[in-house]
Amino acid sequence: MDIKGERFREFLAEAEDILNSMGKGLLKLGKGVKAGIIDPAVLNGIFRAAHTLKGMSSIFDFKEMGLLSHSLEDTLDLLRMGRIALTDDVLDSVINAHELLARIIASRGEGDFSSEIENVQAGLSRSQVKKPRPKEQIDKEILSVLTEYEEHRFREGLREGRNIFIVTVKFPITSFDKGYVALTEALKSGAELIATLPSTKSSHEMLYFDILTSTKKDKDFIYNLLKEIAEVEIRVLSEPSGRAKPDPMKTEPALEVIKGHGHDASRETLRRVSNTVRVNIGKLDHIMNIISELGMLKQGLSELSFKLKAERRYSAYGIELSRSEKYLERKLSELRDSVLDVRMVPIGQLFGRFETFIAKLSREAGKEIRMVTYGDETELDKLIVEELSDPLMHIIRNVLDHAMEAPAVREALGKPRAGTITLSAYQKGNHAVVEVKDDGAGIDAEFVREKAVEKGLVAKGYADRLSRQETLELIFMPGFSTRDIVSETSGRGVGMDVVKENITRLSGIIDIETVKGKGTRFILTIPITLAIIQALIVEDSGARYAVPLNSVLEILDLKASSISPSDNSVNVNDKAIPSVRLSRFFGKADSARDVYYGIVAGFAEHRLCIIVDSLVEELDVVIKPLSRLLKVPGIAGATDMGEKGTILVLDMTGILEQVMKDRKLAKA
Repeated sequence: MDIKGERFREFLAEAEDILNSMGKGLLKLGKGVKAGIIDPAVLNGIFRAAHTLKGMSSIFDFKEMGLLSHSLEDTLDLLRMGRIALTDDVLDSVINAHELLARIIASRGEGDFSSEIENVQAGLSRSQVKKPRPKEQIDKEILSVLTEYEEHRFREGLREGRNIFIVTVKFPITSFDKGYVALTEALKSGAELIATLPSTKSSHEMLYFDILTSTKKDKDFIYNLLKEIAEVEIRVLSEPSGRAKPDPMKTEPALEVIKGHGHDASRETLRRVSNTVRVNIGKLDHIMNIISELGMLKQGLSELSFKLKAERRYSAYGIELSRSEKYLERKLSELRDSVLDVRMVPIGQLFGRFETFIAKLSREAGKEIRMVTYGDETELDKLIVEELSDPLMHIIRNVLDHAMEAPAVREALGKPRAGTITLSAYQKGNHAVVEVKDDGAGIDAEFVREKAVEKGLVAKGYADRLSRQETLELIFMPGFSTRDIVSETSGRGVGMDVVKENITRLSGIIDIETVKGKGTRFILTIPITLAIIQALIVEDSGARYAVPLNSVLEILDLKASSISPSDNSVNVNDKAIPSVRLSRFFGKADSARDVYYGIVAGFAEHRLCIIVDSLVEELDVVIKPLSRLLKVPGIAGATDMGEKGTILVLDMTGILEQVMKDRKLAKA
């Protein structure tokens, strides 16, 4: 299997989309099982997804995925055909198969899952309980034009005492596409669509077709539901009062509809409906690098233009070059914004992945949890969305395991039996804020302090001097856990430290708000994109650095006398802000000057003033991350400046956190 081939990568991307859609369907199915109402359309959609995965895996010779998706398809087929009952055991087995498929896809064909596949297949077989096939007297002519699944849904409608109608629809050919979607969506709100059938009626301007439906509503209700969308005619095929056998005179027109039209080969097409193009993110990164290089070329032209205008003999050429340089700058800005826009995806894509994850964990823990989302349309860079998946997973896992009470406990406390986890996102300037909120037990700061000391993570004297907020941040220390016994989901002291590490790597910051007994809110503030940023090039003690402008609040002219040597702070708007000399932060000797520049950076409610010798220029730069083996506090990566060499890009949140940590230690 060529795991590096372009077609195989496209296959993996499409398989991930299918599994994501299947996961949403499984969540709806689980809610239906709990409520005792199962939507056949949802079940059929999950079946089609499994069927598609099976076909795709055979094309790419992805044997493990093909084997598992085939077994899953068989079980789902039995379910949708009503041959086995949809019990909690069956649902759990199907969800386990879905999760294993996701892991197989993530392995890119390089793992060995044979034993796990056998266990899941055994679970699928073991959980199946056969249902007796209902015996209904149905006209054989009707059955002859329905597929096996359509026949099953037809029988189920009769068995449940539902009305069976044939809805004849007439649409102008020019408005069929939009009209058909609107009509079927409206019909689904009051009926089940069993089959869509071509009609014998036809004209040059109108398009006719029939929809076989099953509903508990009456004929007038269905007519009123659809009359504003299209011209419809409704014929009764079967009603509860006369279920023994449909009247042949009433069904004959419907049979003509079905039999009268064969397959129209002249309308075949291989064109796809979707006009979406999948683009490897690596290709967009390459375009970003080119844009960055063009930006440096533009900067060179700008300097040349300035020099030419300063020389009178060439002033006309200088003016013309300046005009071209300004035009190039506008177009480069448009190009950069366009490529950034292509990279942006709604965070709802990420939020949707956690629905089945939360449902599974809550079942395993014996808790009732519902998930609510806000701001699904908030857009972030695709790479940042993917980097957020693990931190959010660990936060949610910890909330479920530690914060959420059992249903009986919640009732005793006067809370709803079901706890709520709320995922929300919104834009704040050049940053995005992602929040995870719960209505659980909250975090006991004193308990956290005691556990950190007990596990030897901090000294008692140091812990006693920490503020409440600083104490809460101890949960991000490696090895911290409030559990003494290791379980499948927690107790190892691994999880929240990963959250901190990943968010810091994204140049983000985490805040915690909690009220004991009421709940907790984790607030993640992160850049919208790290692909290409506007940066301020600064110089301090002979070294140059790039400062991301998305975190800069203001720039100050500072006199040496305005910097307080006692606590290393500067006064901004009558408020003391912690400060640090950049060269000193990196362990270099700094030069004495009378005037400096102060760059005030802000993240959430935190502020820091970084002091440098001089400001050089503003540029668009592409950040290239350093290897994890070269991890340096305060450095987010590097950027290539062409002939000017490579300079380091500052991680402003990393500098802020390190300065705050050093100040705490100094006080201790």
